[in-house]
Amino acid sequence: MHLPNCSVCISSCKRECSSRSKPLVGTDIASLFEDARIKDDLHSITSKSLFREELVAMLVESCFQLSLPLPAQRSSGMESRVIGALAYGTGYGALNWTEPALEVVEVCRPCIKWDCDGRTYAIDCYLKLLVRLCYIYDTRGGVKRVKDGASQDQILNETRLQNLQRELVRDLREVHTPRISGRLLWAISEHINLEGLDPLLADDPDDPLNIILTNIRKVLCNIDSSPSTTNRLQDVQAVLLCAQLLGSRNPRAGQLLPKELEEFRSHPSADSVNKHQCRLILQRIKYVSSHSDDKWAGVSDTRGDYPFSHHKLTVQFYDASAAQDRKLEGLIHKAILELWRPDPSELTQLLAKGIGLNLIKVTPSAITLTGSSDPCYVEGYHLTDPNDGRITLHLKVLNLTEIELTRVDIRVGLSGGLYFMDGSPQAVRQLHDVVSQEPVRCSVTVGVSHFERCALWVQVLYYPFHGSGAPEDYEGDYSDEDPQIMRQRRCPRPELGDPVIFRCLPYKIPLTELLVPHKISPVEYFRLWPSLPAIVECTGTYTYEGSGFKATAAQQYGESPFLSGLKSLSSKPFHKVCSHLIRTVAGFQLCYAAKTLFGGFLGMMIFGASEVSRNVDLGDETTTMICKFVVRASDASITKEIGSDLQAWMDDLTDGTIAYMPEDEVKEAAAERLRISMERIALLKAARPRKKSSTSDDDEEEKEEDEKKKDKEHKDYEEDEKGKGPSTLFKLTAEEVEHRALQAAVLQEWHMLCKDRRKLN
Repeated sequence: MHLPNCSVCISSCKRECSSRSKPLVGTDIASLFEDARIKDDLHSITSKSLFREELVAMLVESCFQLSLPLPAQRSSGMESRVIGALAYGTGYGALNWTEPALEVVEVCRPCIKWDCDGRTYAIDCYLKLLVRLCYIYDTRGGVKRVKDGASQDQILNETRLQNLQRELVRDLREVHTPRISGRLLWAISEHINLEGLDPLLADDPDDPLNIILTNIRKVLCNIDSSPSTTNRLQDVQAVLLCAQLLGSRNPRAGQLLPKELEEFRSHPSADSVNKHQCRLILQRIKYVSSHSDDKWAGVSDTRGDYPFSHHKLTVQFYDASAAQDRKLEGLIHKAILELWRPDPSELTQLLAKGIGLNLIKVTPSAITLTGSSDPCYVEGYHLTDPNDGRITLHLKVLNLTEIELTRVDIRVGLSGGLYFMDGSPQAVRQLHDVVSQEPVRCSVTVGVSHFERCALWVQVLYYPFHGSGAPEDYEGDYSDEDPQIMRQRRCPRPELGDPVIFRCLPYKIPLTELLVPHKISPVEYFRLWPSLPAIVECTGTYTYEGSGFKATAAQQYGESPFLSGLKSLSSKPFHKVCSHLIRTVAGFQLCYAAKTLFGGFLGMMIFGASEVSRNVDLGDETTTMICKFVVRASDASITKEIGSDLQAWMDDLTDGTIAYMPEDEVKEAAAERLRISMERIALLKAARPRKKSSTSDDDEEEKEEDEKKKDKEHKDYEEDEKGKGPSTLFKLTAEEVEHRALQAAVLQEWHMLCKDRRKLN
């Protein structure tokens, strides 16, 4: 990726929008493609690099940003991405952004011919901008006139857009991706000016309407394309909508399309839904043709929306092309936000709002590193800078003795993925004349190279014999020597002597410090979850105060007490995607998302269930919570590092409130619970009153009849299964059923929360 070039795209759009006059040389959109290599890459069908897709997508997204109102003009907190002047009216200067946008769609027109190995993000961005411009300029109604109130600039822009539409129609023959062919057909059919077509060219194969009908037939009959290049369900729906639009708006199209639709209905590839839809379209075209005097019949207004997306079906979500599209989209959106909508700095917030409680960051609690008998007390805390991938360790050194320490060295070594900026193996800080009970502060900053457990190893070197040297006696005449040398010889020489080394506890960096929150919607999270290749699971337990009744039914609002062991997760670098609490049994499901400092994705689900105490009635004193942690990641090295020390991972997450429970103990506890449950069931059965006694012969006869009935039912079931043939149904385990039910409940809760927020807004 060539992200620095994105600023060139944005600056070009800004310069063109800031002035209605002709831009300076080298600052217009076309100048971005003057380089021979970029120009050849734009006009070639295939390319090995993603730079051209990044360039087109960045230009289009920059136009979208130009169409949005300025942040100062927003009154609501909900940011809308409505593209175009519709977001804030069409007053003076509101349509300035359409001029650079028009040049973007003109210059980037060759992108519809690209073959991107299944990727469609850049082309979808282009078509989205094209549809919005056609809607704003109302290309369906033709070029406006001066007597209609149109300005010269508007007439010129509409003429350019009409010419671009005709060129795109001619380019339909050279589109190499069937998915893009169907979407381009829809964009043209929705907004083309059919009234402006020359009726004398009805038999000309180069007539725009004939070209459109030919490509509609081509898409409907295309059954040989691979799934990476086509999405037949969506493509057929797109061209059927095109047929409905064209047949309703143009009489000649209404005469030619019924033949194509009838052939498609009889084609083996058409399913029952498509056949039914074709029948409805034919009825609509027939109605419009029989009511030719009613201009409104069958004609719908355009909306300016582009209903397609590069996001593919769920079964195609794991394809390499889909992953590259998502990665490219994330890269473009991140660059757009950084350059167009950067987050205000802390200094800006302080100047604008003053010092508030939400801006004051609490200093992390310091950790003692030295022993109780050491002459120097050392404690430290660290701060992480996720933007630069650096960690700074702040140390406080305190002289606990009553004398002044003339020389103390603080030496810091590294382990794991840490490194010093200058490449040195260790850092040394020399402290001179450390006064008793007066703290001395120092710090060291290190970089992080990869996701791995790391630590800083601190040593205190105390020199008790420092400065104990005596002045030397020198004889002879110093008149011929340098005065500075004479002064050095007459001064006492300090002697370091052998130091006393006090080894401190290693300062371990939690793995969570190498993560940053990653905002993602629940729907996208659950779509992405099964595709993550690396997985690690572990179980932990903690206790919470309160009986089961207090922990569930009595706590309808606020934080539930049975989540007390996971309170520290709110301060960790995780984005809480969604949650579902089952208060009746004190259970829950929590979903978190994060990314490493190096771009790897990490998703974590926590399933919790309370354990009932044995010596009391069911539902009381459920004070033990068993948590199942399931971590999935995009890279196996992430889960390998987490799984190397599961207790340390839980300590990093919960600050030591959860105890790791090995799998053997989990199985033993489950077997013990099952045994106790079976004993209780046996006791209940034994306590149940028996039926009236009957003769032993009758009992034996009844048993024989029951066995015969069971054997007969089993045989009938097997015969039915053999007669039915293979089934596509599969049996789910209890854990899978519960997992899916929880996911459905989480999504339902998320939708309800969204509705509540809309009502409040």
